[in-house]
Amino acid sequence: MTQQYASVTDLAKIFAIGRTKATELVHQMETDPDFKDNVISFSHRKKNVNIEAFREFLVTKVSRQWVK
Repeated sequence: MTQQYASVTDLAKIFAIGRTKATELVHQMETDPDFKDNVISFSHRKKNVNIEAFREFLVTKVSRQWVK
């Protein structure tokens, strides 16, 4: 069985990004109607995120956003 959910800290490690950036991206996911159901919030500091949905969010919403 493969891991489906990860904490924000683990997402940062998996995708080789900073924890602060991962936190910011997860917050964006929570406010996006297409991705908000992929974040499980246990408290204001503890969240688990669907790894595959996070990858899809990066590819569809974040990738090349800086190029305008």
